[in-house]
Amino acid sequence: MKQAVASFWYQRLRPVYLRAAALILRGLGVSSRHGGVPRGVIWDAGEWIRVTEKVRPWAERGSRHWQVKVRESELYIGELPRTIEKSVHPVFYDQRFFRFPELSVTCIRRGRVATSQGFVISPEDYIFDEFTHQWGESIWKSGVFQQPGLPRMEYRDGVWATLVAPASSRNTHHWLTDGLLRLAVLEEAGLAKHTNFIIPDLQPRFLDPMEALGYGAERCAGLRSGHWEVEHLLVPSFLAPPGFMRPWGFHWLRNRLGIEGKPPGKRRFWIGRNRARGRHLLNEEELLPILKKAGFEYLELEDLSFHEQMKLYSQAGVIAAPHGAGVTNILFAPRRIRVLELFPERYVVPVFCMLAHVLDQEYFYLIGTTTPDDISKDFNNMDNYRVAPERLIETLRMMSLLK
Repeated sequence: MKQAVASFWYQRLRPVYLRAAALILRGLGVSSRHGGVPRGVIWDAGEWIRVTEKVRPWAERGSRHWQVKVRESELYIGELPRTIEKSVHPVFYDQRFFRFPELSVTCIRRGRVATSQGFVISPEDYIFDEFTHQWGESIWKSGVFQQPGLPRMEYRDGVWATLVAPASSRNTHHWLTDGLLRLAVLEEAGLAKHTNFIIPDLQPRFLDPMEALGYGAERCAGLRSGHWEVEHLLVPSFLAPPGFMRPWGFHWLRNRLGIEGKPPGKRRFWIGRNRARGRHLLNEEELLPILKKAGFEYLELEDLSFHEQMKLYSQAGVIAAPHGAGVTNILFAPRRIRVLELFPERYVVPVFCMLAHVLDQEYFYLIGTTTPDDISKDFNNMDNYRVAPERLIETLRMMSLLK
């Protein structure tokens, strides 16, 4: 009992102590190079270069830091999905119109990159806000300011480009859509040919896509939760905020992988999610006979390599799946296929609707039901749920997959 009480108070008070220690170290001016906290935030990399180098960042290259523009801002106009629901869920209206930002590559002499979040830090010990996804929260709330000390710093010679994005180390979706696509910006700027790459880790799920694009393991290093200072650090822009799909980046990827232009295949795949840590479709067994009757094959992606997944999706005519990272792979599927995504009630997100539209694929969705016993105690995006068989049948008939 005493141990349980002690553990409870330790978990409650630990963040408070860490924040207090971080504030003290920051007040004392201890550099994050040596266990302290960054001094502050750089909000605009271009302005920082103008002040530091006394040059216009997109016209001249300074002696230490420079920046080159790659693409202008672009306007996106999307489409609404199809569904048997009484009305289209409001979240699908949020991404119908969006202006993607300008893209650039910034070179920082003696720049640093730290932790699995990929924080980029200037030589003067300031975090770059625009190189860190915060999902709408202030960067001041990020862990780098809320606890003392970064990992022990290592130094690396040469030219290195960071492809690390927040959540990319633990989620394949964020690696493929937020991290890997930064390579498109480097190639467009003509800076990828003689550059080494900082990626989340050296596991196959990170290395295989790099090698498929022509960049071997000998040119990659896995940051993990490390802290590196680099002689010349290249920082390509994120193509878009998390959850937004920039058409140019995905067409670049599909062209590079030889996928673009392939006709729809004849295979229909149902992507299982039984091994995920949450958001389970609890009555999947009840739905499988319906899916089998409609011609679906069952896939579990955990058993397949990147190349195997890419090959199977390229043969698809229909992809159906509960919401999850596996739906990301529709980016390897042909144009004009049909995509069906299932959601729990409290977590309907439009990310794959936008991706399907970008890829010229027809997108459908269906919302399940969640009982009080199925609600996640930690996060609303991990609720379990059920889908009524008759609603799935109605949706498949709408998609012309069942008579």
